[in-house]
Amino acid sequence: MSRTLLRICSLACASWLLAGAPLAQTQALTSAPITAVRLNSDESIRLDGRLEEPAWQRAPVYRSFYEIDPVRGRTPDYETRVQVVYGDRALYVAVTALDPRPEQIRRPLVRHDQVNRTQDFVVVYVDPVGSKKAAQFFRANAAGSTADGIHTADNDNESFAPDYDFDVVTAPLTREGEGGWVAEFRIPFSSLRYTADAKAQWRIQVGRRIPREQFTLVLSVPLPREALSFIDAMQPLEGFAPPQDHAFLSVRPTLTVRRTEDEPAGGPTRTDGEAKPSLDVKWRLRPELVVDATLNPDFSQVELDVPQLSRNTRFALFLSEKRPFFLESSDLLASPTDALYTRSVNDPRWGLRASWRSDAVAGTALLAKDKGGGLTLLPGTYGTSAALQPGNATLMSRVRSDFGALSLGAIAIDRRYEDGRGENAVVGADSTWSLTPNWRVNSQWMGSRTTALTDANGELDAARAETGSKLYASLYGRTDRTETGLTVQRTSADFRNDAGFVAQSGVRKIDANQNYEWQRVGPFNKVSVFVNAGRTEALDSGEMVSQYWFPGVYMTAARNTEINIEYEPATKQRVAPGAPVLTERFGHIWAMTTPARWMPLLEGSIDAGELADVTANRVRPGLRWYVYTRLRPFARLELEPRVDQLVLRNDGERTYTETAARLLSIVHLAPRQTLRLILQYTSFDRKAEPALNVLADRSRSSAQSLTYAWRQSAGTVLYVGASRGAVGLPLRQSRGSEVFVKFQADVDEVREAWRSRRAG
Repeated sequence: MSRTLLRICSLACASWLLAGAPLAQTQALTSAPITAVRLNSDESIRLDGRLEEPAWQRAPVYRSFYEIDPVRGRTPDYETRVQVVYGDRALYVAVTALDPRPEQIRRPLVRHDQVNRTQDFVVVYVDPVGSKKAAQFFRANAAGSTADGIHTADNDNESFAPDYDFDVVTAPLTREGEGGWVAEFRIPFSSLRYTADAKAQWRIQVGRRIPREQFTLVLSVPLPREALSFIDAMQPLEGFAPPQDHAFLSVRPTLTVRRTEDEPAGGPTRTDGEAKPSLDVKWRLRPELVVDATLNPDFSQVELDVPQLSRNTRFALFLSEKRPFFLESSDLLASPTDALYTRSVNDPRWGLRASWRSDAVAGTALLAKDKGGGLTLLPGTYGTSAALQPGNATLMSRVRSDFGALSLGAIAIDRRYEDGRGENAVVGADSTWSLTPNWRVNSQWMGSRTTALTDANGELDAARAETGSKLYASLYGRTDRTETGLTVQRTSADFRNDAGFVAQSGVRKIDANQNYEWQRVGPFNKVSVFVNAGRTEALDSGEMVSQYWFPGVYMTAARNTEINIEYEPATKQRVAPGAPVLTERFGHIWAMTTPARWMPLLEGSIDAGELADVTANRVRPGLRWYVYTRLRPFARLELEPRVDQLVLRNDGERTYTETAARLLSIVHLAPRQTLRLILQYTSFDRKAEPALNVLADRSRSSAQSLTYAWRQSAGTVLYVGASRGAVGLPLRQSRGSEVFVKFQADVDEVREAWRSRRAG
């Protein structure tokens, strides 16, 4: 290990000790319970926001809320009340959000999963296993718009990817002398992932956002800053007996009718049409076990990926998952590294998935038959290359077991390419050890065996097996004033994980960060100063591949304002073995705020200074920036424009310009109906530099998409859409277009609707 790596490690360890380390044991977090009452056999709940049923009159009212943001521990200015009722098939939660100035409540209609802190909303977290390792959450804003997902404790990540069936009605508070609003949730037990153990302690947590001059967050638990996870203090749900009826079967057939037209540059136009049936099945045999199956799935309605600046980078860019089948129990795929990456499955013919979740063991296994056609990432020391992905069968699996403060996990991945083109297999083990409630150590080891190697044409084909390994370890901790992180990695040159996201191999890396925080400093709610440092070295030569260190300050203030300022005095990288070191020197500013109710978010960043041009292997004056905003010019219209650009100059003239622009527009025709328009444009211009063997290059691409969506529930939806795109320069463009209609129905919902109509 080089002296630089040792210095970074020593600095991180010293900061760790100065911050308090795990020497002083912190007590485990405990919170007062919320008590539920059971519906009598002759009772039912009608979701109307009135809370007039006898069960609500019997249900105890929980009132103990704590301000978390902007001033942690302060008594909230707004009273919030929670009641919980349950029956044989569902959990009912009523949240009464009192507000002395109801005219200031921000209640815009937004599309599903876009409920955020610029709106008045309430959120219910439910941990049916009781381990505080993961919690499903259900949000509703004051207009009745919804969001849901899962929060994972090990990485403190909130994912909106999974969608669960639940119902919620919001209504203005009608009691005399009280202003505010009510959210009445119905969360079916079929949407919750719980254990059959009748002694399992379910846990709950309720939050509320109040965006005014200050954007206030209150919780039903007193969560201290040093908690490692947002769900560390979830409270027991008492007076509750887990449901006895565990099994259910959900069948959702789909029919997609489409017409496509492709016009290659200089070639004949090709037109195709198809009617594509699909089937999605979810079967819960017992509370812990859920089986998902998909046959011939179609993802026409999935939103286009946001365009990114990609020409001036040597490594692959990570893309988030948006396809419904891959989102079930996505938290179980999470490990200390991106070992399982479902976007590596490009176009599945079918998929089968089983997920098990209990208080002691949780795991998932996913098997997919993929048509291929995407790219297989080929990591290297100085960059990521790729090969065209052949058809394949892919198995991804992960299991995790908890032993108090220690969690142990294992992964197994196997991808076999069609036509005898070889395979890639990966096995691994990982652990998460909570040294104290405020300090955590993560580790992971993986080994790979690969016979699908590139041939002389750059295509994957079977060859003599290569083996490799990856080792990862991290330390992370918080106190009431500090935050410390240290990560070390070692990835051998022949390590491959075709079903994971691995962009670099043949290196050892170390990254460290130290953060100190102060509350209520002048006009700021919070001020943090930090130092980040890291270095990557080639394993074979010990040569520096990249290195950075930079100080910074992060501040929050009124109106949802956040500001981050950094100065990078010597960020270094090499683009090839033995190549000159490129040393970047630039300032970085990122900011976000809510200027007005019609502009709930304005965000942007700028990097200015000496930036690397990796193709020319030079450092040049440059400017990298983006601006993103959310606009609400009318109550039923959302606009989200974004522009990213990188400009590099040589001798005062532009030599490199890359731009990516996007406009997302949503028209809310009704609470369950939307019209979505997406316009995207990217351009790239590079001047020739013969002395550096750099050729001139220009490209343009554009995409337009218009989609109507009617969402009766998560299982019954209708989409009607059209899209078109073009790639290349105006006189040499390849074009394509598509028109589709897609309808999915939940068989149980259709049967229930038919029965109701006949009974009526």
